[in-house]
Amino acid sequence: MVCNIINNFNTQYHYNHEVIENIILKISTSEDKIIESINFILSDDNHLNDLKIKYFNKDQYTDVIAFNLEEKNQLIDGEIYISMDRVIENASTFNCTISDELKRIMIHGLLHLMGYQDIQKHDKEQMTELENRYIKIDSRSIIN
Repeated sequence: MVCNIINNFNTQYHYNHEVIENIILKISTSEDKIIESINFILSDDNHLNDLKIKYFNKDQYTDVIAFNLEEKNQLIDGEIYISMDRVIENASTFNCTISDELKRIMIHGLLHLMGYQDIQKHDKEQMTELENRYIKIDSRSIIN
C-alpha cells in the first residue's frame, strides 16, 4: 500500500506516517478491502470549496472530499482532500485535539473510498459509529 500525505496547508504541522498507515491497514483488514494507494491532500477551506463547486455544484465549506480513482473491481486507489481550516475549527467546537479531529476526518474519507455514504440519516449514523470505533485503533497522535 502506498500512502502519501501532501501538506499544502502549513509546514508547521508534521504527520506521523507510521500511525496513519497502521490505522489504514487495520481498517482495510476489518472492512475486508485492499488498498493500493491513498493520497491525503491537506489544504484549506478555499481549495475544498472550489472542488465542491467544480465536482458537486455546491458552494459550501466542507472538511473532507474523497475521490475514488480506481476502475470497477480494482484495488482501492483514491485521493482524500482535507480542509485543515475545518479540522482546526471542528477540534475547537468538539473540544478535542487537532490530531484526533484530523484522525476522524481521515477515517471518514477512507470510509467513503470503501463505499460508505453519508447522504441519508441512517448512513451518516453508521459512518459515525464506524469512525468512533476506528478512531480507537491507535491512540498515538498523528501530528508530531
